[in-house]
Amino acid sequence: MPLIKKDKDGETYRILGLVGSFGFTTAGAIAGGYFIGSYLDKKLNTYPWLMLLFIMLGIIGSFIEFFRVVKTLLGENKSKQ
Repeated sequence: MPLIKKDKDGETYRILGLVGSFGFTTAGAIAGGYFIGSYLDKKLNTYPWLMLLFIMLGIIGSFIEFFRVVKTLLGENKSKQ
């Protein structure tokens, strides 16, 4: 007997996809902030300030995305009850 009912398979995989993509989103935002900040620091000779600023912006952006995913999941959970 399967642990997940057939009608909930698609929904379960969609939720796992949302949660699983959070790690890639966080890593991408922080890495993007690092590379953009480092590039601008080299061009403007402001090392390490712009790199730190863009890393912090990446972290803030990843927290905002995290709260959006949680809000989406909680909203869907409430509507199904």
